[in-house]
Amino acid sequence: MLLRSCSRVAGFTRKSIFSVVAVPALAIGIYRVSKFQYSTMSSPNLFIAPQSAPSWAFTPQSLLDETHRLIESSKQFYDSLAQLSNPTVENLVKPYMHHENGVGLIESQLTFPQQVSADKEIRDASVQATEFLQNFGIEQSLRHDLFLQFDKIWNELKDKSFEQGSQEYEIYKYVEKIHRDYTRDGLQLPEDKRDKVKQLKIKIAANSLEFSKNLGEQKEFVAFTKEELDGVSESVMDQFEQFKDENGTTKYKVTFKYPDIFPVLKTAKNPKTRKLAFARDQDKVPQNEKLFVETLQLRNELADILGYSTYANYNLELKMAKNQDNVWKFLNELKDKLKPLGLKEAENLKQIKQKECESLGLPYDGHYYVWDHRYYDNKYLKDNYNVDLEKISEYYPIESTISGMLSIYETLLKLKFVEETDPEKRSVWHEDVKQLAVWKMDNPSKPEFVGWIYFDLHPRDGKYGHAANFGISASYVKEDGTRSYPVTALVCNFSKPSAKKPSLLKHNEISTFFHELGHGIHDLVGENRLTTFNGPGAVPWDFVEAPSQMLEFWTWNERELHELSSHYESGEKIPKDLLQSLISTKHVDGALFALRQLHFGLFDMYVHTSKNVAKLDLLKLWNELREEVSLVENGDTFTKGYDSFGHIMSDSYSAGYYGYMWAEVFAADMYHTRFAADPLDSKAGVQYRDIVLGRGGLYETNDNLREFLGREPSEEAFLKELGLN
Repeated sequence: MLLRSCSRVAGFTRKSIFSVVAVPALAIGIYRVSKFQYSTMSSPNLFIAPQSAPSWAFTPQSLLDETHRLIESSKQFYDSLAQLSNPTVENLVKPYMHHENGVGLIESQLTFPQQVSADKEIRDASVQATEFLQNFGIEQSLRHDLFLQFDKIWNELKDKSFEQGSQEYEIYKYVEKIHRDYTRDGLQLPEDKRDKVKQLKIKIAANSLEFSKNLGEQKEFVAFTKEELDGVSESVMDQFEQFKDENGTTKYKVTFKYPDIFPVLKTAKNPKTRKLAFARDQDKVPQNEKLFVETLQLRNELADILGYSTYANYNLELKMAKNQDNVWKFLNELKDKLKPLGLKEAENLKQIKQKECESLGLPYDGHYYVWDHRYYDNKYLKDNYNVDLEKISEYYPIESTISGMLSIYETLLKLKFVEETDPEKRSVWHEDVKQLAVWKMDNPSKPEFVGWIYFDLHPRDGKYGHAANFGISASYVKEDGTRSYPVTALVCNFSKPSAKKPSLLKHNEISTFFHELGHGIHDLVGENRLTTFNGPGAVPWDFVEAPSQMLEFWTWNERELHELSSHYESGEKIPKDLLQSLISTKHVDGALFALRQLHFGLFDMYVHTSKNVAKLDLLKLWNELREEVSLVENGDTFTKGYDSFGHIMSDSYSAGYYGYMWAEVFAADMYHTRFAADPLDSKAGVQYRDIVLGRGGLYETNDNLREFLGREPSEEAFLKELGLN
């Protein structure tokens, strides 16, 4: 997943993308201890980064002071451009784009800490800074005087042609984008409507920020006895905090962070335990419902003022799908194709439930509930495919596994990762964070610095609770002709080491890291002159997941998984039969998984195409749609999972969740066309790096795909992956 710091911050059109903490000292003598084994070269002088990593040494007050300075200096700059009597490319466009290039890093230094800082006061100051910057950015994006200046330039350029790859072409595309953004913000409308647009955008941004903060700051948990957690592994139990309740009974705190809640839903035998854990997780942020409903209403108002039939059509205009009709067609056709296969999978799991209930002496009511699914899906894999995910994870301790994954990226994309260990050069927001320099190795004797990447791997209070790539700054060419190098961060929440075991990665976590690192590399290898056109945020948002989804295919390949493995105690490779049993499960219950994604995508489209949000029964829609599409039952428990559905409050993913499935069409096509025969083909890997990733958003995505694939994109591989071809 990609996240952005804030949209059009300080008036800048650069869209900052937020798209892992190092392991603490481990107990020697209990298990094997290893560090991240990033490869080194015989000549370390080849790897001296030409650009330092950014500073994170802020206090709450200094962070806010810098925010106000940035806003004031930016306002003065924009005022000066608005006063130009004869705007030209030289005196308007170039200063504007250089200013935009330069402030991206500063804005991220101010807004990113809310996601990762261990200091609540700094997180709060960062949230406050983000709100200031968002409001200022909205005001600047709606300045009619600047619109008139760019309108004049665009009218002079729009009928001209420029050679692709030239600086003039990039400037032309830049002015086109700026002008398009202004018109989509309603700058051509009368003043009263422009004022209303500003009010709506400020309130929508504030709601989104508060929604996200509520999710990040929530510390809810559900408590169970040891007996109620029967089936949960000892290693997972070790990570739960224990306490005595008012009756003196020992209870275990299960938080709603992934490493806690997912193992309970997957392995707790008691259905009452799973039901309570599921319901409490779904309803953990009730304060978000009001924000969600109000935002839907505000988005409808915004779309109406701007002349769009629905908010979905407004937000889809710049995506590959173009409009809501195409999205509805895609989602509904896919749902209809998947449903027969999904019904077979659900019936199989229901039979497994019946057999278990009979063997345990539990009543079987003939139903398959939503809180049953992770448990029986996991049980089916374990009992029928000999897949013990806990056992498999013992072969993937986090340190050696991540080192191996980086090696795959190095071979495939001709890159090199070098950890910064010099205390004088390390610049991190938490002592456990890893900082790495990334280099291109097309010519090994002359490595080319690419940029910095951070790994922040484990949960902590107040930290962003899922897995995402955060683009801190994009690549660009400075006024003096030298390049400013990008910075990006992978923020994940893998389980921490315990006193008995190191942090062990489940297979799905290996896929998660590979996926998010794909976003990170996309952030790093941009070759355009302007930040606007570099990184994943520059491509259509329904393509943005495709490069990372493609890279997940490597985590299902026997050769790569075997090489990544190293048992945390013995160092042995994973047994072939255990590995093959895992790989054989790739498509098991795949239709049900895809239908679950379609539930999210369809709900997203329903709420963003509704003309009357007040009449929408969100609770009913969410739960009945889940029953209909996901093929799992709600029973007597309706939940409000939409209150923690962060995507839907994002400008990019709202009316855009379908993009996960849409992008998989291209992901499967790219992998099966160029990499299936040889997953470590560096020639294909470098072409992918330079064409699909490096070109960013300067050229049409379909043109890049045609060049990389050697033909028009096809859905054949995607349908085959789903078992539909």
